Amino acid sequence: MTEHAAWAEIDTRKLVKNLAVIRSRINSNVRICAVMKADAYGHGLSGLVKEFARRGFTDMIAVGKFQELLEISNEPASEKLELLLLGVAAAGEIAQALDAGRIIPRRTIFSAYSMDMIRELDSVAERAKVCLRVHVRIDPWNSGMGLSMMEFMNNEDEIFRLKHLEVCGLYSHLYTAYSEETDEIESTLRRFSDFVENINKEYREQLTVHVLNSSLTFRFPEYAFDMVRCGTAIYGLQCWDEGTLQPLMRICARIFDVKDVSSATPLSYIRGAEEEKSRRIARIMMGVWDCPILLSLKDVRIHINGRLYGLADDVCMDNLCVDITGADDIKVGDTAVLMGEDGVTLGEILDRNDISFVHGEGLCMTARRLKKVYI
Repeated sequence: MTEHAAWAEIDTRKLVKNLAVIRSRINSNVRICAVMKADAYGHGLSGLVKEFARRGFTDMIAVGKFQELLEISNEPASEKLELLLLGVAAAGEIAQALDAGRIIPRRTIFSAYSMDMIRELDSVAERAKVCLRVHVRIDPWNSGMGLSMMEFMNNEDEIFRLKHLEVCGLYSHLYTAYSEETDEIESTLRRFSDFVENINKEYREQLTVHVLNSSLTFRFPEYAFDMVRCGTAIYGLQCWDEGTLQPLMRICARIFDVKDVSSATPLSYIRGAEEEKSRRIARIMMGVWDCPILLSLKDVRIHINGRLYGLADDVCMDNLCVDITGADDIKVGDTAVLMGEDGVTLGEILDRNDISFVHGEGLCMTARRLKKVYI
């Protein structure tokens, strides 16, 4: 039992089960890339990288921001992992990180969204006297989030013959992945597949091609190509999985004070009620800066000793107050659960607040300061 005032439990046993479910959907020769952007969807980037490296869950980790890449690049636990940056990094900051030894080129992979970026990366690598590895992003809609298929084909020889780049991957991302437009999704996937088929055979052999995210891995596994990128599925968040995945996160806090107070007593920044009425409260040291979205919902409920309770007042930055009027079995030291028990499961919170499952990942947004405990 942890002695922290507030913490998020991450159940790695469920992580193992979720990865097994994902693996059952794809061929044995298809790789799984674990997407850990946004602090591993709130589950703790550094901690989960250590878990993945220790258990050999995968050989590739994807992050969204350059700073996330730098955070884990020299982490000893990640020495056997390839690190893929899905976002954009400026040439200057890459050059500075290379000069400072903060990037290990042989296991770091950058994304290139345009021919200009590809050429810039080649120039950075030349000046640093290294070879940089690159995955080229393809934009099926030519919206600016990657090269168009035509642009890639027109520049194919140049892309693969640059002296200081190893173009080792090709990918796309479908923003329609969570929609119900099945025909449109499949049409886009077919078009992407036709495009891949037309890549020069010599070049294709050196590429890891990936287009499926969590949702598409469950809906269109036949388009897995060489690798799938899974974020929400790994963390047990809904993604057209039909209930086969299990959420990893349980958000908890220790009750540090229980007392009877007047309803006229202010418990946060809001003035108390004019009518004086006794009520029983329990305080916990967790606030909106620990779980920004979860604790900003209109209907926040707290699970304590098998029952659900509402808030006694607005949540503060660092603490909140639970109305436990009528409960005599709650004492200092008891555990309050904000998410991860009956009545406050992720799905129940979404339903109660009329939030689409697509946005469920937002409820897992936790601050770095909130302790992560891996069980």
